[in-house]
Amino acid sequence: MLFLDTVKSSEKILCAPFASFPGTALTNSTVKENLNDGELQATSIIALQKICNFDVIFPMMDLTVETEAMGACINWEIDELPAVTGKTVTDANDVNSLPIPEIGKGNRLSVFVETCKKLKIEFSDKWVWGYVLGPFSIAGRLMGMTEISIALKLEPELVHQVLEKVTALIEKYASALLATGIDGLVILEPASGMLDENDANEFSNNYIKKIVNLIKDKGKIPVLHNCGRVLHLVESLCATGIQALHVGSVTEPYDIYPRIPENVVLMGNLNPTEIFLRGTPEKVREATINLLTQMAGYNRFVISSGCDIPPGTPIENLKAFKDAVISTKSFISNERQKGMVK
Repeated sequence: MLFLDTVKSSEKILCAPFASFPGTALTNSTVKENLNDGELQATSIIALQKICNFDVIFPMMDLTVETEAMGACINWEIDELPAVTGKTVTDANDVNSLPIPEIGKGNRLSVFVETCKKLKIEFSDKWVWGYVLGPFSIAGRLMGMTEISIALKLEPELVHQVLEKVTALIEKYASALLATGIDGLVILEPASGMLDENDANEFSNNYIKKIVNLIKDKGKIPVLHNCGRVLHLVESLCATGIQALHVGSVTEPYDIYPRIPENVVLMGNLNPTEIFLRGTPEKVREATINLLTQMAGYNRFVISSGCDIPPGTPIENLKAFKDAVISTKSFISNERQKGMVK
């Protein structure tokens, strides 16, 4: 069954926040420990899920793991998310030197393969989705975002060479993740929001289509996440063949829903920092109900966070989110029964 069919036929409101890091508090472990140990990471997520019972389960979001596997330097700070430092690619010689390693050989890619495997075993009756960072986002980390922006115009061949190498790694990594039995993959491509539509198609979407086709060939769900400003890209993002588009808090779901094809689910978009991390349970509840009320007439919408929910987010806020989703079920059902559903 397509994800779309599940969403439209569900008797409840589906909620799927990118919420995994808060589970570290339940295992008294650090972010770094979890991002280096698949068994620990799965244990932290399982502990959180048993409290919150979300409809889609995700591993922890690490935006450096693919780039690091290709030779980039990573800066670690205890309980801070890892970050890429410096540039790995400046010319064609650097591109030729980029490795496409085996999963787990000198890299942490196997950590997330192990996490996904354990999550799917634990939650065989739920959706479990993995993450891969998108091709342009990885290329930007390897080259530097300022440098790749200039190279798009002055050295487009170099950028394409990097993208070809990057996509080869993503395809290998995606295949390993999907082999664990998980139900889908979220392609994280926030960097493409900085591009105009033509450049986004050439340097991002055309490569994303390859990954989407791989996911579909495995019988799994392809999802695209972009938490950037994507008002100018909505149609082109959906044209990659995805089953769901996940947007960030800078994009208003109500405004773009009419532009989403009927075979695509829209997901998003409560602010992960201002609402979940810094908010109170009352603020989380209010924001959740407001968004669901606004989207009440739309049955291809799944409520989520706008991006990854940070470490240190109070568990009480996540529980308030889930409770608010449950409390609006009757209202949403009534609105849909009025024939307003689109």
